[in-house]
Amino acid sequence: MIGEWLTHLTTPCGQPFRRMGYLRELIAIRERHRRCRTAWRIHLAASRALIPEAIESCSGRERVVVLGSGLLLDIPLAELAGRFDTVVLIDICHLRTTRRKAARFANVELEEADVSGIAEALGSRRLDDHAPLPEPEPDAGPLSGADLVISANLLSQLPLVPLDHLEVIAPELSKAERDRFARSVIDHHLALLQAQSATVCLITETMRSISDGENLIEKIDPLFGATLFYEGREWWWDMAPRPEVNRNLDVLCGWLPRCKDFLTTWRPNRVRSCVRPVDAVFLNRWP
Repeated sequence: MIGEWLTHLTTPCGQPFRRMGYLRELIAIRERHRRCRTAWRIHLAASRALIPEAIESCSGRERVVVLGSGLLLDIPLAELAGRFDTVVLIDICHLRTTRRKAARFANVELEEADVSGIAEALGSRRLDDHAPLPEPEPDAGPLSGADLVISANLLSQLPLVPLDHLEVIAPELSKAERDRFARSVIDHHLALLQAQSATVCLITETMRSISDGENLIEKIDPLFGATLFYEGREWWWDMAPRPEVNRNLDVLCGWLPRCKDFLTTWRPNRVRSCVRPVDAVFLNRWP
């Protein structure tokens, strides 16, 4: 706990983002990875393995942009640095461990920016402010000139901190209103990717399940109804084995090719105790 507190105290992070909990969430992911390192190994390795395939589909090697670079657990940084002139890692803030990894390569740049396009406006919103919720405005500027854009394990995470913040500052919002807001954040990120002429590598969760090891307790759509029209690879990820979230439950996540098809494409016979189903989508090029 002392280490987490010191990290929170000493990591540079803009006040609106710090207030909303982005830095706290990043530190929490680091700690969860430490506890669940073995369970996460297959998923992280599979994510890293997709990115070299995306590199091979690129016609240029000048610039690669990683959106939501986080802790770089799922990013083969050395390979990107060795194959592109410039590597840009974008996130709201960067922990010291990420800065150290980036400093090993002269052509790796760190950029602090709000990938969702909503955090700054929402972070400055006052309690009981009844104005309409701001519209996400992700900035395409940092993507300019990119040969490859990577969005890895980010899409379903984008609405989570804003939703938690809304529960505090706008408790009067209905679940339907919060869900529409979350869907808007996801749709704007997909639109940002779709607008790129660069090769896009998208790795994303599209289903989340909760299991007691024998029975499916609940299925959750982490994309709030957004649909991906691309077939992709899938694998299983034990993201939160018991007792990480609950001593009796495993949180199971699915990365499936089409969110709208979960009820027909989900294969419960492939779900094992302490294993969450995961699938990734790799886009050679977004038309």
